[in-house]
Amino acid sequence: MIVVLFMMPITLPKIRRKESVRELYDVVIVGAGAAGVSAAIYSSRRNLRTLVIDKFGVGGKLLEAGLIENYPGFTGILGPELAQLFEKHMTKFGAEFLVDEVVNINKFNGMFIVDLASGNSVKSRVVIYCGGAEHRKLNVPGEDKFLGRGVSYCATCDGFFFKDKIVGVVGGGDTAVSYALYLSDICKLVYLIHRRRAFRAEDILVEKLKEKDNVEFIIPYIVTEIRGEGKVESILVKNRENDAVMELKLDGLFIAIGYKPNINALLSLKPETFGAGYLKVDERMRTSVEGLYAAGDITGFEKQLVVAAAQGAIAALSAAEYVRHGKWK
Repeated sequence: MIVVLFMMPITLPKIRRKESVRELYDVVIVGAGAAGVSAAIYSSRRNLRTLVIDKFGVGGKLLEAGLIENYPGFTGILGPELAQLFEKHMTKFGAEFLVDEVVNINKFNGMFIVDLASGNSVKSRVVIYCGGAEHRKLNVPGEDKFLGRGVSYCATCDGFFFKDKIVGVVGGGDTAVSYALYLSDICKLVYLIHRRRAFRAEDILVEKLKEKDNVEFIIPYIVTEIRGEGKVESILVKNRENDAVMELKLDGLFIAIGYKPNINALLSLKPETFGAGYLKVDERMRTSVEGLYAAGDITGFEKQLVVAAAQGAIAALSAAEYVRHGKWK
């Protein structure tokens, strides 16, 4: 959802690992990013027995972020610092937190059985799934090294940091072309790098991009390496037709080659999905499985912190009504 450039040395939140949990909960929330934390706050404030489970800790992608400037109320705050505030707020009203990995969720006799990597299981009347979606990576040298130091997966989050600079965008779909259009209004020069000569993006978007004087199409090329000293300074690209290699000098690289939703734990429930495997939800964050809600990046909506938090609140409010009155739709 958010990757911010030029990361500073940070201290991660100290997460409390619970040694034991109740057997039965009203609500189990999978994932402790913005969606899961927001859901936990609203759920526990309605006196529902609430458990949040995440294998990494509270914060989700915030734990990878540097400076965040697009969350209401904070003109600038480090991701891990905001994650600490999230944890404090989440547990204030009684929500419990468990560091563990959810490996499978099933349903028997109206109850969800949540199996954990530790070998334990918990039961719940309702599950709010906030498992998120991972950026698809190029898997080339330098990609992980320069994450937050010139490599980004979100132009709308980080584009401002490259005003009047040279950047590259990798991808050929709507997201990549939209990123290039957005960055062309901010940056000195934008390279759009795509492995094919044809684009998956809508023709109208591609035509708009072709009208830009400061956009250069690098096709059909793939990125083979990201280089720099402390931050991104250049990339190597290879022509897929003749294997020619060239180096492009640039200040930042935005990777937009899709997402991979984290839905493995839900395979037993077989919820309805769309696209690359995102969970299909209605306006109340209900999935096709009764009692199963979803919020955040896993729903395929705009991958922004504030959107995830709003969806988490809606899911929890809907779940509270369901737990109390038993009416699904």
